[in-house]
Amino acid sequence: MKVLMAIFLAAILVFGSASTFASDISESDFVKKSTLSILNRNYYYDRDFSGENVKQSQRREWAQGAIAKFSSGYTPGTVGFGVDAIGMFGLKLDSSSDRIGTGLLASSGKGIPGVDEAQDQYSKAVGAVKVKVSNSVLKIGGQIVKNPVVSLGDSRLLPETVDGVTFSSTDISKLLFEAGHLTSLRRRDQTDRASGPLQEADYVGGKYDFTKDLSASLYSSSIQNYWDNRFIGINWLHSLDAKQAVGLQYNAYQQKSIGDELGGDLDNYVFSLQGSYSYLGSTFTVANQQVSGRGPHQYLIDGTSTLYLSNFIQVMDAVNEDENSWKLQYDLNFAQLGLPGLTFTTVYAMGDNIKVGKTVSDGKEWETDFMVRYVVQSGRAKGLSTQVKAASYRSDFKPDVHELRLVTEYPLNIF
Repeated sequence: MKVLMAIFLAAILVFGSASTFASDISESDFVKKSTLSILNRNYYYDRDFSGENVKQSQRREWAQGAIAKFSSGYTPGTVGFGVDAIGMFGLKLDSSSDRIGTGLLASSGKGIPGVDEAQDQYSKAVGAVKVKVSNSVLKIGGQIVKNPVVSLGDSRLLPETVDGVTFSSTDISKLLFEAGHLTSLRRRDQTDRASGPLQEADYVGGKYDFTKDLSASLYSSSIQNYWDNRFIGINWLHSLDAKQAVGLQYNAYQQKSIGDELGGDLDNYVFSLQGSYSYLGSTFTVANQQVSGRGPHQYLIDGTSTLYLSNFIQVMDAVNEDENSWKLQYDLNFAQLGLPGLTFTTVYAMGDNIKVGKTVSDGKEWETDFMVRYVVQSGRAKGLSTQVKAASYRSDFKPDVHELRLVTEYPLNIF
């Protein structure tokens, strides 16, 4: 709350008179359109490694987290001002020194297994001032960014955040335009503002809806001393009738190292092409993904979810140098069978022709995933969800993995 108030007062001092602002603030959209929500998340993570030269055979932790998000409305006038704030808290339920490193909990020291330990609890908070003109919004401060070239991960207990300036606009019909300059990234299990290696990053791009079925995205980013990224995405989803739909999705990145080349010597191209067919509650998907050029396609520095590709699944990402991979996926929505809120997904993926340095010239990898999720549809527990995700990964050039995730979430909308 102190962080939120400091940001709010700073906005008043910079952008207008406090007395004028206060005269009608209670009746303005700034108050009436403010929202506060809390997401309670319980997370159990268990990943076992097997094979040669495995330094840590198991990562297993259990934690409870809470993510509170406040978003104000805007002050009256042609130019509106507001604030956003996010507060996060993580609590250790189970861990040990030899099982740390799941990404759920902050660790002491450098997070070395057998030496350091997970902290009993940790917390972090970020806030941003926002300025709105028409349907364009400028944000300055700590925030969460999600687009094809900078996408912060939320696949563990608490999400990643960045500091910087971002701009988004929907003033042009059917077009979303985005741009940003970022100065630091805070990892999901870290409390320091600049705990990630990102130094500076710039991005620009947008998405245009040609029709209700067809949309296209074009983005570009520059991650200082790492790489430049270019992204193109085309998505088509068409309903044949009330029961059937077909879809095609093409996503591609072109990446080239820059500056100090801290991500390696890169000059590569990767694409995924995915087709889907849905009938009632069942969806069948097949996808092909290919990497060409020099080096693997790199990410993580610009967010752990910056990989809008079909074969980026629970363990494997299928972006090794020269890799050619395929995915088969089946989804079932049990609402069609009279059980709304229950969904099931299974995935099989395999990749080959993998090159890793000078030691691997034709590596192979395989993965099988299962996921079951249920969301309570009504009553006091409405919105409560439980998810079970299991993965089995095999490879002939790195350790095999067995993974289990149990995630329960309960969202509360305070106002």
